Amino acid sequence: MDFEERDSRKIDLFVIIGHFLKEAKRRLLLCLVLILVCSIALSGYSYISYSPVYKAHASFTVKVANPLYSSVSSYNSKTAEQMAATFPYILTSGVLHERVKEHLNIPYMPSVSVSANASSSVITMTVTDSDPQRAYDVLGAVITYYPEIAEFVVGSTVLVLLDESGVPSAPANSLSVKGSIIKGALIGAGIWFLIVLLFALTRNTIHNEEKLKKVISAPCIGQLPQVKNTKKSPCPLIHKEHSKTGFNESVRLLRLHVEKLMKEQEKKVLLISSAIPGEGKTTVSVNLAASLAKKGNRVLIIDCDLRNPSIAKTLDVDERFTLAEFLSGEADVRDIVSGTELENLYVISGGSVSGDKYAERLSRDRISMLIEAAKKTFEYIILDTPPCSLLADAAEISELAECGIMVIRQDYASQDQILDGIQRLSDTGLPISGCIFNGVKRTISDGYGYGYGYGYGYGYGYGNYGYGNYGGYGEKDSKKNRD
Repeated sequence: MDFEERDSRKIDLFVIIGHFLKEAKRRLLLCLVLILVCSIALSGYSYISYSPVYKAHASFTVKVANPLYSSVSSYNSKTAEQMAATFPYILTSGVLHERVKEHLNIPYMPSVSVSANASSSVITMTVTDSDPQRAYDVLGAVITYYPEIAEFVVGSTVLVLLDESGVPSAPANSLSVKGSIIKGALIGAGIWFLIVLLFALTRNTIHNEEKLKKVISAPCIGQLPQVKNTKKSPCPLIHKEHSKTGFNESVRLLRLHVEKLMKEQEKKVLLISSAIPGEGKTTVSVNLAASLAKKGNRVLIIDCDLRNPSIAKTLDVDERFTLAEFLSGEADVRDIVSGTELENLYVISGGSVSGDKYAERLSRDRISMLIEAAKKTFEYIILDTPPCSLLADAAEISELAECGIMVIRQDYASQDQILDGIQRLSDTGLPISGCIFNGVKRTISDGYGYGYGYGYGYGYGYGNYGYGNYGGYGEKDSKKNRD
């Protein structure tokens, strides 16, 4: 039991580190902005608040006023040490302050410090003030009046001046813009680090299958690995010869589960959605449809995402007539169904409709008529819908579907967004048959061994939402068009 607890903490640490690195990568621009702002702010503050300070200093020795002891150096050294020790107390006395201020006619007493050499009777006194002349004048006044005030403490002494600075010509403190910039950069980087750490600790996403089972009540019917993309093909397709073998195998396993699921329930119309953009629902829809078609099933995939249609581009299909034109009565059913390079796979492109006209275009009667007509010809009808957590579009279409599947990308959407999306679909009466864990990138902490990656090279945009997709693939499949 103790071992399991330690292992769990270890996995959590790996997860937090992973979240931190992702957040750090996402917020590099914030880091640069904070460093720039803090550097400018601190250097500006240093410049505005800079006040030059001048230091006047003098070195002198202490001689005993009594001629009988004037030749005894040890006594002189001891006297110097006593003066250095008692100087702060004498200096803060009101008598010395008043004497100096009265003599110089100044409103306040500048800062005065003293130090003594332990091996000699040399004392060094320093006066610090913003006015160089006043610092020098106070230095002379203190040397003049100090023996008189100190006589009652260390006895009668004489200060013999050895060296003095004169009136300071340059400030003792310089304006260090470079130092302020460096300090500001460190402060900005520290703030950025704390912000990234906070986001990493509060990131409420699903990062492994165990977490998925705890959050989602629906079964996980498939997992698709993360695949790195290339410019040649931003979206992995199982019927292309350059598709990854590992990805293909995952799609085939998903197809087997979906076939079994829909045959047992005697369903034909499958809705595929996700909580937010960027989770890969379109790529999952296209590859599932292609896998079903390669097995000999007649499959129709309908792009119901009229705000951001992408299936036609993904499958390289010409958009002569679209679903948007059919819903508005501008095209017939026969006009909008297009074939693809893959036998048995047919597509209805979405078209493009602005947000304010979407609701009026989404005629329930016409799309219901379309689906009923398609059920007579096709064995599987896949509806690729908009993200269900952000928009009500998927919920409206879900009333026409017979079962639904949620695509959940690893470590992407928050748990609240996922649960909200599932709830919206369930509220329409659509049975959620399962979920697909997409973009799975295995790590040592998860205990898995995938070496693939998965993602997309295009962007999504709904209103103010701009979730981007990432990734791609590279290696060719070992068997072209393998089932």
